[in-house]
Amino acid sequence: MTFQDKQEVKRAIDKYSITRGVSLKVVRSDKRTYQVVCEEGCPFSLYLSTYGLNIGWQVKSLAYDHKCARVYKNQRASTMWLAQYFKERVQEAPNFKAKDMKNEVQRDLKVYVSVHKCKRAKKKIMEEMDGSYKDEFSKLEAYCNELKLSNPGSDVCVEVSEEALEQGRRVFKRLYLCFNAAKVGWKEGCRPLVGVDGTFLKGKARGIMLTAVGIDGNDSVYPLALAVVEKENAHHWSWFLQWLRQSLDLRNGETVTLISDMQKVMACNSIQ
Repeated sequence: MTFQDKQEVKRAIDKYSITRGVSLKVVRSDKRTYQVVCEEGCPFSLYLSTYGLNIGWQVKSLAYDHKCARVYKNQRASTMWLAQYFKERVQEAPNFKAKDMKNEVQRDLKVYVSVHKCKRAKKKIMEEMDGSYKDEFSKLEAYCNELKLSNPGSDVCVEVSEEALEQGRRVFKRLYLCFNAAKVGWKEGCRPLVGVDGTFLKGKARGIMLTAVGIDGNDSVYPLALAVVEKENAHHWSWFLQWLRQSLDLRNGETVTLISDMQKVMACNSIQ
């Protein structure tokens, strides 16, 4: 068995130690060798070393049998390991509680961890998520510019806060996107009907998503355009509908039926 680097070796040993319920300790660790043994009196032993041009690690010897009792307090169930184990769960449900993390580890893996350790793991996940959101928003303008180059004819607009710019910061304000293929498809093969609606965005990055859809020849929903704005109000709806009118060439709206949820008067006035 081979591993890409030493970090991958450590992750594999942590996973094996926790799922197998054994307490492993490192007795040798340097640039070229890595050795792990179990408790005193247990024959388990694992030895790895680098191979090739020192770009990977390979298992050289392995005594697989265990004669030790199962352990329920495993030092390898560290904060770092818990953060990696629950990363996707917390990203999907940020309200996932540390107490539930503790109970799941005890139930599924038979390993005892404290609530405080789970809280530290969740805090680490949330901090990484904050960093990833900031990184993604910082790349949003470059992404939109790339869309214009790779999808000619598409309508893409991203705006940043003017107040933040005055303070020397770039803060996302709103985004509009309508692909050229969606525009052409709607004009050539869909009914003259547009439905618009808004929904709350959940998770760390809050806001409102405004959407526009059509109906194709098979009575199926046909995505047209979307926008992400700070809040749902008449100002942002008017901005979205003005862009939509330009994308679909709706002019004054005399040849299209517009359906909106609980904003009928505002939507019709804005399109006119």
